[in-house]
Amino acid sequence: MTATVLYFAMALDFPSWAIKAWDKIRRGYVWCGRKDAKGGHCLVAWPKVTRPKELSGLGISDLHRLTIALCVRWPWLKRTAPHKAWASLPIQTNEYSSSFVSSYDH
Repeated sequence: MTATVLYFAMALDFPSWAIKAWDKIRRGYVWCGRKDAKGGHCLVAWPKVTRPKELSGLGISDLHRLTIALCVRWPWLKRTAPHKAWASLPIQTNEYSSSFVSSYDH
């Protein structure tokens, strides 16, 4: 289920409401095998579940952090590899990714 979000997040700035809705579906699937989980179905806090396995989590990706990383990736690659063929293409950036990349000094 995460692959679908990754596919779109690589090209689009995913709104936070969409990330929350997608996480709700993922939580429901993990805990109940259904679209949503309510009440006592959630056995562990979601931030703990999204930790890496080495840190006692289940290794499920944190969509919020992942979409931030993907939003920063294209401006970063455009700045660090301007000779690439795709570097001249227009890219959609948000304020966070632009400020992150512009704060980097070579």
